[in-house]
Amino acid sequence: MNINVTGNIVAAPCSVDTGSVSQTINFGQLLGTDLRTAGAASDWKSFQVRLNNCPAATVSATAAFSGAVYPGDPTLYLNNGSAANVAIQVVDDATKTSVKNSGSTMTVGIDPAQHNAIFALAGRIIAPAGSAGSGDINGVMQMTFTYQ
Repeated sequence: MNINVTGNIVAAPCSVDTGSVSQTINFGQLLGTDLRTAGAASDWKSFQVRLNNCPAATVSATAAFSGAVYPGDPTLYLNNGSAANVAIQVVDDATKTSVKNSGSTMTVGIDPAQHNAIFALAGRIIAPAGSAGSGDINGVMQMTFTYQ
C-alpha cells in the first residue's frame, strides 16, 4: 500500500498600504495638439504601490499586471473614457523601458529591516496612431501579488 502526500507551502502575504489601494493617477488637462502625431505622449507620472507588514521569512513579492488591452497594441491599456485614439502605458519607473502591460510581472525584494516592498511605476498617456480626440481618460490596471 502506498500513500501519496502532496501540498504546497507558500509565503504569507504582505498588506497593501492603504494609500496604494485604488489609486488615481491624475494627468490633468492635456492638449490635443500635443497628441496629434503617432506615438506622441504626455510626460511620465511616477507612482508607487507599497506593501507593508511582510512576514520576516518573505524575501520577495511579484506583481502580475492585468487590465483591458488597447486594440492593436497589447503593451498598452485601454482608455475607457471618451477621448479617442489614446491609451495608457505603464512602465518600471527606474528604467522607463520595462513595460508593465497586461500579462507581465514585476518582482521586488522585501526590505528585511522595514518588512515592506515598493513597486515604483510610471504611467503616461499615449496616442499610438496619433489624432487624439478630446474627452476624458479613464483606465483600470489591476495588480495581483504572490510572495516568495
